[in-house]
Amino acid sequence: MSDTTSAPSQQPASLKQVTRATRMKETALKNLFLACACVAVLAVILIFIFTFWKAIPVITQIGLGDFFSLNWAPTEGHYGILALLAGSGIVTVGSLALGVPLAVGCAVFLTEIAGKKLASVVSTAVDLLAGVPSVVYGFFGLVILRPIVAKLTGGLGFGALTVWLVLAIMIVPTITTLTMDALRSIPMGIREASFAMGATRWQTIYKVVLPAAKMGIVNAVVLGMGRAIGETMAVLMVVGNAPVIPAGIASPLSTLTSQVALDMGYSSGLHRSALFGMGCVLFIISAALVGIVRKMSSMREDGRGRSKHRRAKAADRAAVAAGGISFDHPEDPAEHAPVQVLTGDDVTPVTGVVTESREGSRARIKRLLAQGSSSAGGSNKNRTNDLMIAVFRAAGVVATAVLVLIIGFVAVNGLPVMSLDFIFGWPEGVNAEGGIFPTIVSTLYVTALAMLICVPIAVLAAVYLAEYAKQGRLVTFIRYAADTLSSVPSIVMGLFGYALFVEAMGFGLSMLSAALALALMMLPIVMRTTEEAIRSVPRYIRWGAYGLGSTKWQVVSKIVLPSAFPRIATGIVLAIGRAIGETAVVLYTMGQAINLPLTPLDSGRPMTIHLYQLANEGINMQAAYGTALLLMVMILAFNLFARYLSRRSASKSKGN
Repeated sequence: MSDTTSAPSQQPASLKQVTRATRMKETALKNLFLACACVAVLAVILIFIFTFWKAIPVITQIGLGDFFSLNWAPTEGHYGILALLAGSGIVTVGSLALGVPLAVGCAVFLTEIAGKKLASVVSTAVDLLAGVPSVVYGFFGLVILRPIVAKLTGGLGFGALTVWLVLAIMIVPTITTLTMDALRSIPMGIREASFAMGATRWQTIYKVVLPAAKMGIVNAVVLGMGRAIGETMAVLMVVGNAPVIPAGIASPLSTLTSQVALDMGYSSGLHRSALFGMGCVLFIISAALVGIVRKMSSMREDGRGRSKHRRAKAADRAAVAAGGISFDHPEDPAEHAPVQVLTGDDVTPVTGVVTESREGSRARIKRLLAQGSSSAGGSNKNRTNDLMIAVFRAAGVVATAVLVLIIGFVAVNGLPVMSLDFIFGWPEGVNAEGGIFPTIVSTLYVTALAMLICVPIAVLAAVYLAEYAKQGRLVTFIRYAADTLSSVPSIVMGLFGYALFVEAMGFGLSMLSAALALALMMLPIVMRTTEEAIRSVPRYIRWGAYGLGSTKWQVVSKIVLPSAFPRIATGIVLAIGRAIGETAVVLYTMGQAINLPLTPLDSGRPMTIHLYQLANEGINMQAAYGTALLLMVMILAFNLFARYLSRRSASKSKGN
């Protein structure tokens, strides 16, 4: 009796209890991860505070009315930015008009038409196109597109049309990639239902797939719009920099970003305050666009949460519309009954038509589609299908051809310059003859320093969001801040870095100032990819570790992070490629001195700034071609390495 009564009291004693020290450690780590996640929030708040604080003098002295006037003449005391704001709107709308059809067509081609091998080649080209630095796009526009536009219009080639072409090429990869994600999220069953009911591929794409992916495509276009509005260096090199409302598409104009980059080096007083005011306006625009995208995304998620019956019925209606049939009759509840198996008695022996009394909705749809396909309209439908498929194929060919053209243009002109003396030599003289070794060292130095600052914070922040955070206002705001940080125009980040790191913190124009600004640019990229990598680790792995008595941190550090490391490394490599290609961020945080930096407080000149100086001022075009080629090779190598890591991780996941 005593044995039976003592057994229950001994069982809890055998369970391993979590010690107070372990609980305190877990709590401290959770708070550390939360603090890292809040870095994005703090950065967004500080960007707005510092840009607005620097803009206060011009707003208080001339007023908002004059600040949003048309007259921009700093030498005469006029600081109206309306013409510059209009210029930003003009180049954005024009680039979207050219780029969106090409991007959406390319995405449709890759997801709906192209074979697996061809889609892999073209999607690789699109990804590599996204990695080309903006200063190389500007260089391409300056040397290739501008003369062509000049011949067509009879002017100098600087103006809206040239900017439209350059920006359209730049936003195509962004919109294409996001549109592909939206199209791939549509279940294959919807397409199969449309094909089964006689719709052509074009009808399925136009009336079924694209409407279903509408919200995702709109999100892609809005993000592409943000890229176009915030672009600086490419626009600066081909826009003409005339702060007036242009008389035509071939007339020079200026934008908010290009004017800030052009004037920041010599401005002072109210002039500099007005430039920070432009930065504040750009920041508000980018934050608003992110808010719009997040709102649309939440609406799409709400739509996904609706009943399966309503979504199925909508899909059926879309598929029927693709076949040219509409429901003009009221719905009959009997049509939603289980489909009956038809026998020979239900079909007339002469015509083979199913009798109306026993005919279900799906059978009637198939019969009507069969009748329609045998009519004269069937040939027209097929001709339309062939024509549109050819258009989508052309979009994919154009996207690939643009990448080949840019790489070929840079390679043909840059290869003759390549030599050991050019890579390991020093620039000499006024024409910057000789090598570019100090610029290579400065680029790698500042990128490595930014990576050391960014990666630990970003990874720990992602751990909090993926493993510890519970959905609420704080988490929602952290995600919004991270998205906003990723969309902040690079010139605004440069202004913020100058105000905070160069002036307020006293680091001066140095590697450290530039690295801190670049780290903030890299932060949301590494955060997003790391969070997705952590969430891709199967849950049952965590459950097994918890069942063995592991703590939360033990599970994360010893199981989750090692399992997700290949995809985390992919995000880091992509962020490094982004940092190497940045120009506007380091333009006013690092300086432009051609020297070999030794300490983080030394200044230097990165390759992007060197290329801009050589090309824009026409100092040494051969050296500019060589610098552009070496810069593109470095960035393309990082992007290809990232794709290799991603595919290797995916193959391992399939193997497991």
